[in-house]
Amino acid sequence: MTDPKSRRSLGRWRLAAIILAIVSLVLFICLIAILVTTHTRKKKITTCGSKEKGQYGHIDLKESDNPSVFHHLTSKEIEGLMKYLYSKKILNLVKAADMKVNTSYVFLSELFLPSKSSVLDYLDKKGTQPPREARVVMLRGDKQTPDIEEIIVGPLPNPTKHRPNPNRKQSIPFIYRPVTGPEHVGSIEMATVQVDQVLGTMFEEIYDGKLFNCNSKCLMIRYITPVSSVQSGEKRRKTWYWLSQFAEYFILHPLDFSVLVDLDGPNYTIEQVWFNGKLYKTLTDVLDYYEANKGSILKVKFPDVNKDLFSTMNQRGTPPISPPLRNPVQVSPDGKRYNVKDRHVEYMSWQFDFGMSPIRGPQLFDLRFKNERIAYELSLQELSVFYAGYKPMQALANYLDGVGLIGIQAKGLVPGVDCPQDATYFSSTFQVESDGPFSFENAFCLFEYNMGMPLRRHHSYSFSYGRFYEGMESTVLILRTIAVIINYDYVIDFMFYPNGAMQVKVVSTGYVLGTFYTDNESRYSFKLHENFAANIHQHLFNFKVDLDIQGTSNRFATANIETESIRNKFSKDSNARLIQHKFSTSLKRTEKDAAYKFDFETPKYLLVYKEDDKSRNDYRKSKSYRILNNGMSKLILPEGKGNEPSISWARNQVAITKYKDSEPTSSSLYSILDSEDPIVHFQNFIDDNEPIVDEDLVAWVTMGIHHIPHTEDLPVTPTPGMELSFYLLPYNYFDEDPAISSLNAVRIEPKDNTKLKTSININRYGVKQSMQCVPEKNKYDEEITENPSLIIDTEGGTFL
Repeated sequence: MTDPKSRRSLGRWRLAAIILAIVSLVLFICLIAILVTTHTRKKKITTCGSKEKGQYGHIDLKESDNPSVFHHLTSKEIEGLMKYLYSKKILNLVKAADMKVNTSYVFLSELFLPSKSSVLDYLDKKGTQPPREARVVMLRGDKQTPDIEEIIVGPLPNPTKHRPNPNRKQSIPFIYRPVTGPEHVGSIEMATVQVDQVLGTMFEEIYDGKLFNCNSKCLMIRYITPVSSVQSGEKRRKTWYWLSQFAEYFILHPLDFSVLVDLDGPNYTIEQVWFNGKLYKTLTDVLDYYEANKGSILKVKFPDVNKDLFSTMNQRGTPPISPPLRNPVQVSPDGKRYNVKDRHVEYMSWQFDFGMSPIRGPQLFDLRFKNERIAYELSLQELSVFYAGYKPMQALANYLDGVGLIGIQAKGLVPGVDCPQDATYFSSTFQVESDGPFSFENAFCLFEYNMGMPLRRHHSYSFSYGRFYEGMESTVLILRTIAVIINYDYVIDFMFYPNGAMQVKVVSTGYVLGTFYTDNESRYSFKLHENFAANIHQHLFNFKVDLDIQGTSNRFATANIETESIRNKFSKDSNARLIQHKFSTSLKRTEKDAAYKFDFETPKYLLVYKEDDKSRNDYRKSKSYRILNNGMSKLILPEGKGNEPSISWARNQVAITKYKDSEPTSSSLYSILDSEDPIVHFQNFIDDNEPIVDEDLVAWVTMGIHHIPHTEDLPVTPTPGMELSFYLLPYNYFDEDPAISSLNAVRIEPKDNTKLKTSININRYGVKQSMQCVPEKNKYDEEITENPSLIIDTEGGTFL
């Protein structure tokens, strides 16, 4: 045994050893920290795309003082335009603050495109730039016979003259005017006051709310169903106004009450009332019925407004991931691969101009691939929704959204949700019921997008077949806008592929249009919630596609896919037949021949092409572009009945007409209310049956979808299953896929293809694989905190 003194000495040595070990470990950790810090300083992680810009990544959003021929009206031009108009005493125009239905005022103005021939002479032959002009819509309510006048004013930005719009009648009936601020606000105020005076107490008893002094239980008369003269049977301007409970979102809290307002004459009048499943002539008749039948009328409690209310978009329920993890994001490690100069875009082999029409929405012009014009114009023309139902509010609800100004409704795109956070965002400038220009921020976004799938690929694994892999990621440039037409949100994409293809895509989301459920609605809707239904409807979208394939002298033909039954010369059976596919081409010579209705029994390719020796590829095939419509929906309403003439463009999935400056659009600002005699009757574009061989051709493409709402559409309709698109595809236009020239591909192959066992070569064509950068910080939350008007109305008094 050791003595106590020896044990104490041994303990001291053990303690010293432990202390030494701890000190050594601390010093080692400090050394590692110093090395890591030094390494990090040497290789500082940068923001993606922050390097010095080369060929791409130049973004200049400043509004040009010399706008292109396609640019929507600039602020400077609108200011000069309004100064000119107010100086013309003969027009008798009042300022915006004094607008009334019985005054003359400027409803809106937009760019008036010059003739196509003059634009092409300027762009292609270095001719004189055509003067920029504005189309001005004036509501002339102070005339003895009120009407609508359209004039062309120019040259901008300092106009000196005006003339009638050559594409419109000299005088347009006043009852065809679009929804206007003075009328909309004035009619709602009148209806609300009169209804409250007679039925205010009744509303408190059966709807648990009030129109005035309502605190947290407010009722509102707001949503409208315009009624055309075809539907009403008389040439009067009439609208049904709906009653709803004011809770998020009021569209999903409709009540079984509405009033029909006659908007003609010096005063608005309530002409009919719908209540509890019946029509009444007056508000007093409704009150008398109520007093006599109080006990049998269903009472509707005002909703308990909280985040769990079915109609709100608040998060609720058990989350699939908790605590939340961030979504995957896409970055551009070398910065943006496109250039922007005002509203002109260059991307890879593509270039185009774009703008926003207040009426029709997004417009693209002079679309070129490898500096060859593919299309002169690609633009939305109209959105329509036709509903059905038992009540007049749904049965008569045929909406053409151009009347409500599609372009004005596109604003407030949210980075990181509506578009990638590193997208480029654009404002749009308008003049609508105003004395000057106003702008909406984030009306468009532009971004490059990795589709997450190959544009092309092939993997040959087997030694006997030849071993290699080659593939290329599919990346596209997307120009996006989202138009919100009260309850529906329409995501509209224009997509540009590296192989010369274009895709136009529309996706519907937002709130379904609700109605108060009764058994009479069962033919038109399922019951989706307590007292709530949303009726069957059809969305339709029309686009103008002015293709210029190798110039303006084009043809339209179909490649008809057929079958043939021929003697099977490869069989030992002399009676055997060989049945197989074949195709034949059919040149369409007139506009009526070129009106295309899809038929499963006769599949076709739709081809627009140039027919001459100089416009053939190396294999003597005419250079063509194919129109592929993947978003077709048949319009089953009978032609010429009801409001159908206002959407005669929907009778065909594709129609080809001869280009005319006098036929710039398929619809108009006055559609639906003018269905008895449309100001723009698209069917006339076809019925004049002009020859279309070797002519400047325009394709009018219609997409659509029937929607029978279901419970999963609550609170809002998700986007899956609501996507529609059509493509413009090169067809014998190039000798091979033009994207084969891209360096953003990978090829993997054996170093020695004659040996089974061999190492491999990997060729990424100089594209870097390592990436050490972080996305730029999303500052959107700070921006809208500083300026809430970027995302919500902070001014009030507007119906836009």
